Amino acid sequence: MPKSSTPIVGLICTMSPELHDVRGESVRAPSRERFAKARFLLQSLGVKVVDAGEFTTSLERGIQHGCKLRAAGVDVLVAYVARWSYGSTVVAVASECGVPVVVWTDTDIAQAGIVGASVVRGSLDEAGIMNSLVYGDFDDPATRQALSVRVLGAAAGTRLRGQIYGLMGSHSLGMYPATVDANQWRRQFGLEVESWDQSEVIEKAKALPDAAVDDDLDWTRREFGSIQVKEEVMRAAIKMYVASKEIITRKGFDFVSVRCLPETPEIFTTFCYTIAMLNDTSDASGEKEAICCSCESDSNGALSMQILKHLGGAPVMFGDVRTIRLREGEVWISNCGSQATQLASNRKQVHWVEHGFQEFHWKIGGAAPQTVNKSGRVTLARLTRAAGEYVMLIVGGECLPYPLEKLKETHWGFSPHAFTKLDADPRAFAQELRSNHLSLVYGEFVPHLAETCRVLGIRPVFVS
Repeated sequence: MPKSSTPIVGLICTMSPELHDVRGESVRAPSRERFAKARFLLQSLGVKVVDAGEFTTSLERGIQHGCKLRAAGVDVLVAYVARWSYGSTVVAVASECGVPVVVWTDTDIAQAGIVGASVVRGSLDEAGIMNSLVYGDFDDPATRQALSVRVLGAAAGTRLRGQIYGLMGSHSLGMYPATVDANQWRRQFGLEVESWDQSEVIEKAKALPDAAVDDDLDWTRREFGSIQVKEEVMRAAIKMYVASKEIITRKGFDFVSVRCLPETPEIFTTFCYTIAMLNDTSDASGEKEAICCSCESDSNGALSMQILKHLGGAPVMFGDVRTIRLREGEVWISNCGSQATQLASNRKQVHWVEHGFQEFHWKIGGAAPQTVNKSGRVTLARLTRAAGEYVMLIVGGECLPYPLEKLKETHWGFSPHAFTKLDADPRAFAQELRSNHLSLVYGEFVPHLAETCRVLGIRPVFVS
């Protein structure tokens, strides 16, 4: 099964052995209270917190606590510095954990935590361990925001380690920005690239009897606004999803791409329903972990989606930059025939209609979701490479509540859309585009992505 999208944060509370052992309870009691407050504030960020269970005060304990947190699979380490601390102790923990460190202390002058925090931060730098420092109090909104950026941003990058990406096909429709070097992914992101083949999916789907998808078809009829394609087409689309989900589960993929075009219309049907349901957090079987899925073998698109999922949860949109409205400052994003259905205000606003691409010869036709994204603040991002160096285009925006009839200005009948007002000059945005595909997640994560890029060695590209 794919790894849960909830980050795991390791937490230690440090002080010197002299303060802990010699000064005793007069120091430990207030520090214990701060330890609990630190845990509570981190948990409010929506993460799972695993703490060391006691104060980290010596090299020996540092190694023990680091081993414990590593075994728990932490994605980032928060070192809360309660009082004066030895930098070597935190380095020992961090060396065992092997993840970025957020050093944090409060402003209480009686505790003088910044004295210990600064030497801890400098010690981590000396040891070559990636880190950052947050200085602020428990009840300060700025502190919470700083921790959110540092912790969630770092975890969005480190959570890629050990994940498996399923690549279907390669170099679809002449898209160089979609292709990757699997060894670069392994070195830079800790990802493994494995392959799967659309012929296996299609043959498995064709072999499924109609009865095998009766429940899924009934659920689709109940859940969505309408089905406006022949039952044969809808059954074929659902069979593709059932077959794909089984293969993804068996192979242990965390996120995937499908090739689809240009072959599948002539062979069976397209992957539109498959992509939509994989990216959703529920299907006919109930709640599930969303599996980020791009189309047209777009590996960098899939990785962009996975990072956004780690930050904002699911679903994540993947689509083409259909047009940039210079006067209005809007970008209109649409996939050729699919996106997560939960990006709509509700599924009753999603209609399964005939896929509209006429340049392909269709064997039976295809089913595409006709819908418009719900309104709300969003973050848009896209990974590409420039001569082998990864760059990420990052911009904030807001999805606008346009009616379904707005699709008549682009592609009525298919291509789900997000009509997005940019937080940037549209010409500057166009200047930085390096791919036809762009991804979107709900929430404001521009500063978080800057931290993700720092952790992963990606050059962020901001537009304003």
